[in-house]
Amino acid sequence: MRSFFFSIGASILLVMAAVSPLTGDYAVKPDNEILPIGPIHKTAASAYAWPRNINPLHALVVFTKFKGETPGDTLAPPWAKDLFNGQMGSVNDYFKQVSFGQYKVIGEYLPKMYEMPQDTTYYRTSDLYCLDIIRMLDNDPTVNLAKYDNDGMDGIPNSGDDDGFVDYIILVPRTRPYNFILKLATGVMNISLKDTYYTHNISANGYNIKVDSFSGCIATALNGHQALGTIVAEISHAYGADDLMDKVYDTPETDSAGVGYWCVLGHGALGWGGLGVPVGPCAYNRMLMNCIGIHNSNLVDLYGVIEGVKIKDVSDPGGQVFRMWINSDEYFLIEYRKNDGSLYYDNQLPKSGLLIWHIQERESNSTEEIKVCDLECADGLYADSGYPMGKLPDPIKGKDNLDYWAHDLQYSAYHGGNLGDSTDVFDGVKYTAFGLNTNPNSYTNRDKRKTGIEIFNIRKSGNEMMFDCFVSSIPGVLPPKAPLIGLGFQRSTGINANPYIRYEKTIYLMNFGLSYLPEVMVTITNDSLTVRDIQSLSKYETMKIIQDTMLPDEVNVRGTSITRENISFNEFENVSKAFGMSLKDIGRGNIPHWIQKVNMTVDGRVSPFIITLQQNFPNPFNSTTIIPFILSTGGRVTLEIFNILGQKIVEMDGGFQEAGSHTIQFKADKLPTGLYFYRLRGTALSLTKKFMIIR
Repeated sequence: MRSFFFSIGASILLVMAAVSPLTGDYAVKPDNEILPIGPIHKTAASAYAWPRNINPLHALVVFTKFKGETPGDTLAPPWAKDLFNGQMGSVNDYFKQVSFGQYKVIGEYLPKMYEMPQDTTYYRTSDLYCLDIIRMLDNDPTVNLAKYDNDGMDGIPNSGDDDGFVDYIILVPRTRPYNFILKLATGVMNISLKDTYYTHNISANGYNIKVDSFSGCIATALNGHQALGTIVAEISHAYGADDLMDKVYDTPETDSAGVGYWCVLGHGALGWGGLGVPVGPCAYNRMLMNCIGIHNSNLVDLYGVIEGVKIKDVSDPGGQVFRMWINSDEYFLIEYRKNDGSLYYDNQLPKSGLLIWHIQERESNSTEEIKVCDLECADGLYADSGYPMGKLPDPIKGKDNLDYWAHDLQYSAYHGGNLGDSTDVFDGVKYTAFGLNTNPNSYTNRDKRKTGIEIFNIRKSGNEMMFDCFVSSIPGVLPPKAPLIGLGFQRSTGINANPYIRYEKTIYLMNFGLSYLPEVMVTITNDSLTVRDIQSLSKYETMKIIQDTMLPDEVNVRGTSITRENISFNEFENVSKAFGMSLKDIGRGNIPHWIQKVNMTVDGRVSPFIITLQQNFPNPFNSTTIIPFILSTGGRVTLEIFNILGQKIVEMDGGFQEAGSHTIQFKADKLPTGLYFYRLRGTALSLTKKFMIIR
């Protein structure tokens, strides 16, 4: 049963547009009702694409069974009390930990087990089920649904500042018929109601309390373990996360594990191996949930050549995720996940190390070859089977263990498929490089071309990891237009130039509570300050306009990073006073919920000429071998070969080479069997490596 766990996001609901006729009486909207106009309920981190405030989220869990199922079972299961008890392994603790306290989730459950009026032959789809159970709750004199409308600012249910909708009902059926949601899916992020349901309960404003498709989710569960995982997965959808499993599996060859156990929105909702607590979100879903630090303040964009990049566990308050752009909607995300770190929900991972995610925003994870979020498994891609069974490396068209996994268990076993293992991580010991000449490589999947991205010298550094990187180009971006709010501001006093910085510009992003995304962008360049309205931009358009505003032309040859930090209102006021303006001037009288400072730093000092020498292949060899290397900047290189006595026996001119990844073919026809050492020399020396010649 674990093999078929998956939840369904909003996109799948579009497939379910055809619904069965609704039967029975239910409350309808009175003809003379006038919807009240009230204040907009603001929140510092409300959900992406969710129409109402769900932070804090007050959930009501309702347990159901179909007619004739488990006779005599009339009460909620005993484990219901543990779902929202706030302790480790509860729904509210999960979101508290992964969001660094941003998302506040509380919940309660009804003590009754509701028996549906029909059996599973009637409830073939969830729309009929949802309408009936909402009707039953509405007609239950012990239940007042007005108690669960609590999204206003005062924290008091149905107090007059709430929106008139039930906040979040979690419907938990014991079982589900095939295709109840979609095939054998166990959960869905919405309640399947075609129309808004008007209950008999009255709001403080005198109107009927309403329930619609955004008033909760369905989470099928036979036990507390399944309930926890499914509920966490569905609430994660509401906070912006995407499904990252393969939901389309016609044949074993086109099936896959998606991201496997490595994400709560993959097979990891039920824990590693399907037996534990939900694992943490992967870097991509953390980004969508605004949880790479507070408001994604620890998301860092890298460009050019950078040495010694330090990276902490992503679940640490200072843990960063690094992004390397390929083009305007394709990039890599690099995170460090630890199985002995601060996140309890990652302690079950098989190994600690870097995870490299290939993101292509226009795709989905149900397309085998090109996915929206694909893990670059460190153990490689193979044409015949996954690691270690694979004997035919193919970094362009091959598959990894996640790709060879299938719902057909025989196919999966024969080809070495799995849902994730310890060799997926770049551990800094065995797996230390990801680039153009590695397996897997950093090619783009769309047209199998080079990206120019190299991540190398991956290594451990105490409780952190480190790597060097080379991002060869700026992605082509046509930034969206954002209107100027009023006039720009000027100040008369010049700023002091930093002699160590070649280029510097600062952006401030502000959120006024209408969504979790920034809504206003303030840009300061020298003595000019401009204010732009960006609330109509998507999260991706926001990234692009920041990138276009910040990046200089020199980024190709300098180590550049774009970083974010959350700052206090007073800190920004100290800056804005120099321009004769205040926060209320920017927000048209309103004060923002949060302010984030975006910095771009380019190292103006001359970078050393970095040569990264990789292991030759094949090794050992008989006559010819290939030596890969990476240059941070263009220059002349020379290959030097030494014998075991340290005597230089070969010097081979490699000529002038552009920055990037290259190879040298070395022929050893005149050298006898033995162990040799090789290195590259430019304006600096590479590390020395060894190879073996066997005649």
